Amino acid sequence: MSPCMKRRAWLRQGASMALASAAWPAWPQSALPRVAYVWLYNEGPSGPYNEAFRERMEQLGWVSGRTAHIEFHNAHGSGEQLDNIMRELVRGKVDVIVATCTPEAHSSRKFTSTIPVVLAATGDPVAAGLVQSIARPGGNMTGVSSMSLTLSARRVALLKEAFPRLTQGTVLWNPVRKDNEPEVQIMQVAGQRLGLQLQSVQVRSAEELASQIEALGWGGRTQSVLNAGDTLVTTSRQALVDKAASLRIPGMYEDRVFVEAGGLMSYGPNLRAQHRRAAEYVDRILKGARPGEMPIEQPTRFELVVNLKAARAIGVTLPQTVLLQADEVIT
Repeated sequence: MSPCMKRRAWLRQGASMALASAAWPAWPQSALPRVAYVWLYNEGPSGPYNEAFRERMEQLGWVSGRTAHIEFHNAHGSGEQLDNIMRELVRGKVDVIVATCTPEAHSSRKFTSTIPVVLAATGDPVAAGLVQSIARPGGNMTGVSSMSLTLSARRVALLKEAFPRLTQGTVLWNPVRKDNEPEVQIMQVAGQRLGLQLQSVQVRSAEELASQIEALGWGGRTQSVLNAGDTLVTTSRQALVDKAASLRIPGMYEDRVFVEAGGLMSYGPNLRAQHRRAAEYVDRILKGARPGEMPIEQPTRFELVVNLKAARAIGVTLPQTVLLQADEVIT
């Protein structure tokens, strides 16, 4: 390379470094805000969408190691480990905690009432006792709820639209999560209006859930199966959709992962979009907003997913009115 070419290369490198320095100020690492994204379970409504969260944070200018410290903490399904993580985050004076769902939010409350906590996909935060109201949460929590009672009613209506002759269904849900109860109640009210009686079946453990799944269909009463959002049920989704298939009955689920496992239909919020939205809450808090004054956002993007392969397997044909509403059809 000639001296002239070497000089031009050096100038280009210097210009690139100057631009990078202008785009990313050399803040002292100790001065960068610290954000911790925490999850308990690897799937279900409590599951992590950390890549969606990280991507949106970067789009907003919060790049880990440059403009913020962004950490990811997996409690591997252990409540004790989750509490240990929260304890250490509070002790280390983290700036914002992102709680992926209700259990993580409850764990954070044990150790802090001042550090901002952003909910990514919790159930009903009022029913769960996390905030004072949706419009004005108060305290140190805000964020995004994945529950909408109109959404729960809509799920029942879609099931009845697809199968007008249905008169009975079974809803599996975990009462340990208090925010599940109002969801089941609204589903039952919606069912009554449509001539669809929904039997409430509570499950508090994996063993109890397995027993209830096995009991589905006894006496010929179960014509369809539904669920309320909870990781306990989600982790046993394969057993549930397999049982529904063996009984040749339709299932309407709250998360698309059931349909991907072979279930018939799901209708629920777009969880990836919610975790991106949670990043926007973090952005506002890091810029000075107070969490207690930021309204909880309820889901605005929903998706109906239909599995035609599952429909063929149980010998049913879904009406065109339902298929036209589907955001995705699995064939």
